[in-house]
Amino acid sequence: MPSTSSENSGKPAPCRILIVEDEALVRMFAVDALEDAGFAIAEAATATEAMKLLQIASEPIRAVVVDLGLPDRPGDQLAAEMRSLHPELPILIASGRSEKELKERFAIDDRVAIMVKPYTGPMLLQALLSLGVAAS
Repeated sequence: MPSTSSENSGKPAPCRILIVEDEALVRMFAVDALEDAGFAIAEAATATEAMKLLQIASEPIRAVVVDLGLPDRPGDQLAAEMRSLHPELPILIASGRSEKELKERFAIDDRVAIMVKPYTGPMLLQALLSLGVAAS
């Protein structure tokens, strides 16, 4: 039986995005929007789960969308931890709080972007594109 993997088909593997969001409906929305755009998705509901996925992923994670209000630690702290392990990893922080405060904190890092909640699918895609992340 022939394999259908991207390695054997000659097509590049889709860009894998890690969604870190504790609210299931918001996570499902983001996953649907990104899968519809051609991304492959990994999901985590906590910062601890996200760090494990980032470290053991069988396929490389090309970008992360992080909710600021995670149950086990703040998303900006998670972003800083991820940044220390993967300095070039694009990170999109989604928050219902002040965009200005977060932009000031990450102002020197051009691989971090801030997106205000609630957001739409096109807003999510545009924010990732601003970080140089596209589906293929």
